[in-house]
Amino acid sequence: MNFFIIAKSEPLNHLQSICYKYNTAKRTFYVSFIFNLLSLMKNMKWFVAHTKSRCEVKASDFFNKIGVESYVPAFEEKRQWSDRTKKIITPAISGYVFFKLEKADYSFINLNPFLRNVVRRFGQAVEIRGSEIQIMKDCLKHYTEDLSFGAGDTVKVLSGVLKNKNGIVDCVENNFLILLINSIKVKLSLDTAKVIAIG
Repeated sequence: MNFFIIAKSEPLNHLQSICYKYNTAKRTFYVSFIFNLLSLMKNMKWFVAHTKSRCEVKASDFFNKIGVESYVPAFEEKRQWSDRTKKIITPAISGYVFFKLEKADYSFINLNPFLRNVVRRFGQAVEIRGSEIQIMKDCLKHYTEDLSFGAGDTVKVLSGVLKNKNGIVDCVENNFLILLINSIKVKLSLDTAKVIAIG
């Protein structure tokens, strides 16, 4: 066991002043560190890269693990299979990941095994403004695509041959929606057709 003995002749004020100097030096270090970090963050720019197929989230996770801020615009949607319905995260812009660096260091960026290449224009890496990234984050913050329809719901078809047609849901089976459009039964695949509830 170690015992620390303070000599009675040493005034307590002296010990307090030593502690104060140490804490002041520590505070000065932290303050200068924070200012350096803030100035570095001001110089950081957003870049965008093509990812390998269905690797947007993996590319973003890899960047986050090595300390690079990254972002994949995504939203939550429900997918219905024959035996279950599951909520999944779907990239809003498939095939791309956004990341933040001081400059486009290709040797560093290429460490990410889930990337194809950096998006360039006129030979230079494309820089994305932080305000544009924030707009994407704000737009997708509370967005979910709800595909839970029931019999009798009124819906509108947003894509495909029947685009802009309204119909009444007759039933939902597996990943297909059976609609009554002008008294005609139509079977739509929810993988290829986008449908929203309107009533």
